[in-house]
Amino acid sequence: MALESSSVTPPRLTFSESRFLVGVGLAVALVAGLVFRIVGQLVLDPSQPVVVAAVFVVTVPIMWLLALAIFRWRGHTGGARREAAALLAIPGMLIDSVSMVLFSVVYPNMEPTAGTLFGGLLLLAYATVLVAGFVSR
Repeated sequence: MALESSSVTPPRLTFSESRFLVGVGLAVALVAGLVFRIVGQLVLDPSQPVVVAAVFVVTVPIMWLLALAIFRWRGHTGGARREAAALLAIPGMLIDSVSMVLFSVVYPNMEPTAGTLFGGLLLLAYATVLVAGFVSR
């Protein structure tokens, strides 16, 4: 009598789909970086805590909805959705780890003290995408 495994292997993303999601994550990170390069001094000004708080508050639903839209568009559910979330977040995390080290060079329009705010905002945005992939249906 052969023993059968009762575990089910979660659906895996194809290599092509994985590359696509990395590309989308890269594109989103580059567009967001460009936006902050242009208007970062207006929305992450440490002397304007209400504006900064508003940016943090609106980031969560924007990133959540963006992630869900991508998951639905590409038809990802279950394990594939978790993989997709990671593949969407990783490119930006890698790029932003460098951009934060070179903050004053990459974002000369922002006060140097805004770097900590921007770093926190980035962590919040990427965490939101990851959580959306792990907890949404």
